[in-house]
Amino acid sequence: MKIVQPLHPVAVRSLVGLCLIAPTLLAAGCSGKGTTSIVIPPLSRVVISIGADTTVVQDTLNVGVHVDFDATAYDLSGNPVPGLPFTWRSTLQQVFAVNRDGRVLGVGEGEALLIADISGVADTVDVLVLPGTSGWALQTSNWSAPLNDVYFDPDGRHGWAVGDGGAVLATTDAGVTWTREESHTLFNLNAVWFTGANDGWAVGNAGMAVHTLDGGANWTPEPTGASESLRDVFFAYPDTGWAVGTAGAILRTVDAGGTWQKQNPTTAPLNAVAFAGTLLGWAVGDNGTILGTVDRGVTWTIEPSLTSVSFRGVVRRSEFVAFAAGQQGVVPRTTNVAGVPTWELQNTGASNQLEDVFYTSDVTGYAVGFNGTSIVLRTDDAGVNWTSQDMPAGVTLRSVYFVDGLRGWVVGDAGRIFHTATGGE
Repeated sequence: MKIVQPLHPVAVRSLVGLCLIAPTLLAAGCSGKGTTSIVIPPLSRVVISIGADTTVVQDTLNVGVHVDFDATAYDLSGNPVPGLPFTWRSTLQQVFAVNRDGRVLGVGEGEALLIADISGVADTVDVLVLPGTSGWALQTSNWSAPLNDVYFDPDGRHGWAVGDGGAVLATTDAGVTWTREESHTLFNLNAVWFTGANDGWAVGNAGMAVHTLDGGANWTPEPTGASESLRDVFFAYPDTGWAVGTAGAILRTVDAGGTWQKQNPTTAPLNAVAFAGTLLGWAVGDNGTILGTVDRGVTWTIEPSLTSVSFRGVVRRSEFVAFAAGQQGVVPRTTNVAGVPTWELQNTGASNQLEDVFYTSDVTGYAVGFNGTSIVLRTDDAGVNWTSQDMPAGVTLRSVYFVDGLRGWVVGDAGRIFHTATGGE
């Protein structure tokens, strides 16, 4: 088959490239006697479809499963042009592969774009590949000491877990494999946060902070000026972040960690901090301590007491939507009372010693901890009611993190890492 487009130089160059690089795309070669010519008119758009569905913009499949996609090109008048040889490709072949006919094969968990192109006119479909397992599954960490926190990039493939003894574990394949990274500290690391694919922070005991600018390949200890043990870290932007710790310590940076300003607005140990944007933040800690700020953490106000038990985790999704979790099953949340975010107490049961909380939306959230065995609790009504999910472990779970409504990870004692691609269901 010979492709001719005398009025479209860009397309001619593209097709010459096809002839040189991938001649098998052309049914009867690019030149020679007996070839069939197809004239490509100027094109207005390309549409990828699955069967009769021409509105597909995303699709989900499991590892090892095939899905057949089609593509149609349209001329400037909006008429379909049949019989054109598209170039199909995946933006990440570790997630899925695609052949020249548009048949996609799920390779590994993650998200990537499927592209169908002809003469520089293309369409894309977002393809999410999942492992095909339900509930929570144990991943091999190759680590036996406690893991205290976990963080994943939005792509759901690059993640880090930190723990006792300066442990930093990293994955580039959604946790199928975890490897140890050199943190250059033996202090326990209690929290980790990345501001982008390469820029990350971990904080721990004795004011320790380690920083990476290359996705964790190298970690460098950075001075914070604090001697308190730091228990959590949160960045709203690459230059603006906070850390909290014992003795009521709150550290703030506005120059990407170049300097940290410390204050101690309370004497109670603080265990978690979260912001909505750069202005509005909550910090929670022992003895039912809740502190709020509306000015980037320049000043903090102690909230009225709800309980004397310790809070271990906090989430702030917006001005009026926030959640916390702690000992004896407490899961307080905020409500809008006359234009003021106000905390109210909720409870999952006194036997639940909760260590962390994470919300994937304003109504769906997860709390993890221990009640004689490992527990993961889920709510779908903003923390009013909670249901327990099956968790094949008997250790305290310390941290939970989700990248979307399906994909999440939990870490805990004995180096345990669990993963779900079904929202834990």
